[in-house]
Amino acid sequence: MRSPCQPRSLVLTERQPYITRLAPGDVAFLLEHHRGRLEVLPTGRRDRYRLTALGCVGVLIAPTCRFVIRPKIPWANVFAMLDPLAVVPAASDRIAPEIGTEALDFLAGQLARRMAERVTAGLYRAYREQNEQGTVLHGRVDLAAQMREAPGRKDLLHSQYDELSADIPCNRAVKATAEAVLQSPLLCADVRAALRQALAGFEGVCSAPVPARSWDRVQAERLPAEYYPLVDLCRLLADSLNLHDSAGNMAAPRFLLDLERVFEMHITRGIVEAFAQSESLTVAVQTTHTVNEPLADQPDLTIRPDLTIDHDGRTLLVIDAKWKPLPKNAETADLYQVLSYGTLLGAQGVVLVYPGRKWSVREYRFTHTPLRLMVCTLQVGGTRQACLRSVRRLVKSLKSTIG
Repeated sequence: MRSPCQPRSLVLTERQPYITRLAPGDVAFLLEHHRGRLEVLPTGRRDRYRLTALGCVGVLIAPTCRFVIRPKIPWANVFAMLDPLAVVPAASDRIAPEIGTEALDFLAGQLARRMAERVTAGLYRAYREQNEQGTVLHGRVDLAAQMREAPGRKDLLHSQYDELSADIPCNRAVKATAEAVLQSPLLCADVRAALRQALAGFEGVCSAPVPARSWDRVQAERLPAEYYPLVDLCRLLADSLNLHDSAGNMAAPRFLLDLERVFEMHITRGIVEAFAQSESLTVAVQTTHTVNEPLADQPDLTIRPDLTIDHDGRTLLVIDAKWKPLPKNAETADLYQVLSYGTLLGAQGVVLVYPGRKWSVREYRFTHTPLRLMVCTLQVGGTRQACLRSVRRLVKSLKSTIG
């Protein structure tokens, strides 16, 4: 029996409507803060609403109740999309109302493991400009600071020098994310202890919240290849916990994992690895393209497809992932979007990828344009081996399309 101070728990399944009674404060909270994650529709009956989770899973604390959102596929398959090589937790896959933090514990555990690996291998370091003042010149003179110095202080020298330091943006982002995750009351004790232990190796690195707009710059740094999965993981955690500019502010604890992002990462990982050894083809991930209009008074058009496969600067394929059932009607916004991407970039083909029960592919050719369309479903349920085999089939179809 629930204690009087314990909030009521509502268990939802992603994309499946659920009718329940909600207090006015909970409705206002969801509409103000989570309109794009939970659809809230009145039923015509007093205080009863139809709730639908829109492509997210996790746990959300509202003013008077607690929402636990579970995926349509088993958690083991979600974990496999996040990291196909990770050991899946042995806990039961059944979600009880008082749980709901499986994804947070899994990702935070992965963060602790990857941080420990970086500490063991040695944190990445880069030269950082330092300023110093004293009686001995260290490096070069800081002319601007020296000119501002009082005329009678000729004994005080202002220096500038470059120091090889681990206190650089990528390490700061990792440390700030880990510290903010530790402040979440949703984290289990075992993972919390592992994360604290991993953080000990980041002593000497400053921590500060990473604004959402700054993550692209952090990910664009020239880092060792093994750093990119760690930075990607930090960004996913920051987005799911809504850290960014208010890291550590857990007044309303929540962890909502965007499954469309997870699906995109799953597809991206498979395609990037498959084309990594190609000498002529490159894979561009979430690259912003600016299309110039011929008329001077028209603004530029900016597009950002999930993936493109390029050859010598020319786009061959545009690939877009959608975490929702394959539409029965071909005339959808997804189709218009990917066709416009392909047309603007001058691609020879465009690809839409949806989740499904099994691998399937349909190809379309058009009379008045050489642009080809491929619509695929990628298996996301079943065994891990079957899901990886589905990714390999996708890659094989992409390569055959390129020719």
